[in-house]
Amino acid sequence: MLGRGSLKHSPLAAHTIQHLDGILQDAHDAPSWSLYEELTADGAQVQRPELSQPLVTALQLALLALFQASNVVPQAVIGHSSGEIAAAVAAGYITPEPAILIAYYRGKATLEAVYQALVGMMAVGLGPDQVLSYLEGSTIEIACINSPQSAIFSGIKSELVPIEERIKNDGYFARLLHVDAAYHSHHIKSVAGRYEDLLRQHVEWQKHSKNKKQSLMASSTTGKALETPPGPAYWLANMVSPVIFSQAAHELTTGPEAVDCLFEIGPSDALSGPINQTKNAASSSVKYVSACKRGPNAISALLHAAGTLFMGYLISLTAFNHEGGNTHPAFVSDLPNYQWNHSVKYWHESESSHDWRFRKFPYHDLLGSKILSSPWTNPTWKNVLRLSDITWLRDHLLGDSVIFPAAGYIAMAIEAI
Repeated sequence: MLGRGSLKHSPLAAHTIQHLDGILQDAHDAPSWSLYEELTADGAQVQRPELSQPLVTALQLALLALFQASNVVPQAVIGHSSGEIAAAVAAGYITPEPAILIAYYRGKATLEAVYQALVGMMAVGLGPDQVLSYLEGSTIEIACINSPQSAIFSGIKSELVPIEERIKNDGYFARLLHVDAAYHSHHIKSVAGRYEDLLRQHVEWQKHSKNKKQSLMASSTTGKALETPPGPAYWLANMVSPVIFSQAAHELTTGPEAVDCLFEIGPSDALSGPINQTKNAASSSVKYVSACKRGPNAISALLHAAGTLFMGYLISLTAFNHEGGNTHPAFVSDLPNYQWNHSVKYWHESESSHDWRFRKFPYHDLLGSKILSSPWTNPTWKNVLRLSDITWLRDHLLGDSVIFPAAGYIAMAIEAI
């Protein structure tokens, strides 16, 4: 159920997945499974690379289509590992059709990898300089530098396990990932040739340079901004080279191309930790928002992200309405142009209501209140005298009887005038 909530909530996202499904079914060595069925199924097999690569990319492209339909245009983009595929689409360098094929063939090639021993990857809560002492004497490589306090190792599992124990014993975070591949290391190079052949033979590549409509893409593969659409050689390097996400993220928070909001598009907020660590290290006030979060409230996270962007960016929320689809709202032309325009009154108020709201005098102990709608040229007053309300009247006695004082009548006439 990787994207069940998003796909069932948004017809546009579902349509995007179905379109990408058609691209894969027409591709060389087409899959026997469906993107839509896998994304909405219970317990999707996201640990299998031939599934996880295209599934995650497809979900990112569906979310991207949703926000693009809402007029969200990024100033700059950055991707992490295979996330650069969808990032290249967001930046305008490639279209969704070759993007899903790049991800699909990446998974196919990874499946064919042959390792001499069981391999895996491990996340650690240490920076690149701090981890070197733990890697001495091993073949483990730094696969990803996520932030000044976060990295990912890649290599043989039998070497990763004791390193994990040492790091934990020293009081730092360390956890083996549910991955049976060794991305971004020399181990994955065994399928590099196969991956490159699939890309060159079965993906249609665009042959144009960067134009004004494209956004800046800070590459976490090269550490530099892309100038031309990435081709087979780039995506090969993306799979086998270390991910230098921290450097690219730092440029977007403090460099000349710094942005004011970092918006993560993916199946979860997996990069929230590294991004916040990078922000804190740079003393940056850049806001972070994630389109999705793990758990049953995925739709709430999506709508919260849209609402957060809406507070500071002119976006259309139509695409986020359940029945929005491709429909357009109808405009009511006979309403005021501005909600604060009160030059025309639509409230027909009665004279009694107006008299009560704008009464000139408070309630009087003897006179009471003016009868509503009676004119001031001939006002009429009404009151009910109760000894419990006007206790001083008890003091005007004739024998044992309380008598209203004659001076009271004079006082009422004077007060009424």
